[in-house]
This record gives sequence, structure tokens and C-alpha cells, in this order.
Amino acid sequence: MLRINDRGHEELYYSGSHLWLNQLKSKQIQNAYLYKKIPQYPKEVEFRVTKLRHNTNFKGLLGIWNSQGFTKPIPSDSAKHDLVWWSPDISKKDITSAEKQYLDTQQCYAEKPFLHRFTTSPAFLSSSRMGNFRFSMPIDKLMCSFQQQFCPDQKPDIRTFETVVYKQEVMHSIVVHAPHARNLFSEYPLLEDTQDPACVFHEDTIIWRPQAICKTHRFRLSRDMKAIPIPVKARKEYMWDNIAVAFHVPHGQIFHFNEEILFESLRLCEGAYPKLNTEKFVKCEFGPIRP
Repeated sequence: MLRINDRGHEELYYSGSHLWLNQLKSKQIQNAYLYKKIPQYPKEVEFRVTKLRHNTNFKGLLGIWNSQGFTKPIPSDSAKHDLVWWSPDISKKDITSAEKQYLDTQQCYAEKPFLHRFTTSPAFLSSSRMGNFRFSMPIDKLMCSFQQQFCPDQKPDIRTFETVVYKQEVMHSIVVHAPHARNLFSEYPLLEDTQDPACVFHEDTIIWRPQAICKTHRFRLSRDMKAIPIPVKARKEYMWDNIAVAFHVPHGQIFHFNEEILFESLRLCEGAYPKLNTEKFVKCEFGPIRP
């Protein structure tokens, strides 16, 4: 189905499911990037995500700081869209761990690290298209805080929310909500811990199984697990996939954190294009923010 998002752009979405690339192709979507033949790359890699990040611009930073927490800044057309969005914060260490597990699964050996050559989509970069300010927190802290504030003595529900297809990005989203909001989200299936979904929750960790980890493939993977450079003239742009976690924060409420936690979690990050809002990026020197 088609809709206009909060930024005024048309987007294609599928409710209650996380569709793989082949499933999207079978729907004959008119998107040239989706049907390109991708060079050989590491497939079926699992990333264990333990931290999430919320990127914003300076205006958003002031709003978060002044209210000491997170909420949707503009009114929603529906109560189920009162969502605060977070995305994976994947470190170099996470990529190294994913490569080791991949090699163990494939029963292979690699002379040199190779996975970092392929994890080049915006989902893995330390830069941000939303703005120069990032709040990064462990998933267990986010889930614990959400439970304490919105559903004490109960566990939040975690559901498969949507697949959204953009020009070059496929986003699989998860929604976290209090049990008393089930009337809003009952149409979305609970996220089950099986081998098939694009992502699952397991002990405060998201196990993510992306299918498209490069935006531009600069390398191809050889049989002996070497990253072979692709000539510049032969490089092409492809689809890439991502996941997002949406916390349901009812209108008028705040997903609250004290100043100390906000300060400790705040990072400065480099702006990336294309921008997803109209505010200019901050001009300054940026150091590495990932360990």
C-alpha cells in the first residue's frame, strides 16, 4: 500500500510482515534497484545488536534535552503512530564478531578480515542522515526503562510492524508497546524467535539477518573468502536493508531519561547525504564514535 510519510514523501509499505527481497520481487514492484544482480557477497550473516541509536538534528536535541526524554514531536493521525524510532548502533567489534560466526557456520577460514569491506550501507555507517546528534543506549536499558515507565510489573509486547520500501532502502520495523495498548496493535503478529524472520529479539539482543549490506558494492567475495576489488567503472548502486525499533509513547507522554543518562549516551556524528530533514548539518571536526 502507498501512503505519505511525515516528511511528505510517498512510501510503499506492507503491514504486519517482514518481507525478504525475493518476496518483494514477486510483487513486481517498480524499482530498478531491487532487480539488479548483486555481485557475490557474504550471505546469511547474523549481527547481534545490543545497542540502539536515535539520531536527530539540533532542534530535536533541544527538544529531547528540555523534556528529558523522547516523544513524537508532532501529532499523529492515529494513536498507533505515536512512535519514537531507534535503529541499530553497530560497532566495528560487532562486525568482527559477525564475521567470526559466519566463518564458523560456513566452516571456512579467511586469511584477512573481509566483512568490513561489505558492510558499507548507511545501516552500518557512523554518520547520520537525520542530523549530527546521536543518543546511543543498550537495548536492555531501553527495554527496562520502557517497562518501568509504561507497563510496570508487565513485559512489553514486541511485534512485527511493517516492511517499508524506499527508493534504495528496505526497512523492517518492530514495534514495542505496553500490554494495555494491544487494542492498537493486535493486527500485528508477535515477533517470534525462529530461524526465518529478518530479525528477532533474544535476551535483550536483536539478531539481525540482513540480505543487502552494501549500497555500492566495491568488492566481491571469492570462494576462499577474499574481498576482491570491483573496478570503479563496473560498480553499481543497489538496494540495502535496515531494521528499526519503534517504541510506542502515547501522545502527551515522554519516554523519560534523566540528564546524566542523556549526557552519557549523547554523541556527535557526521552528517550524511541525502539529508532526511531541512536543517543544515553542523560544521566541525568529527572523531570516530564507534569503538
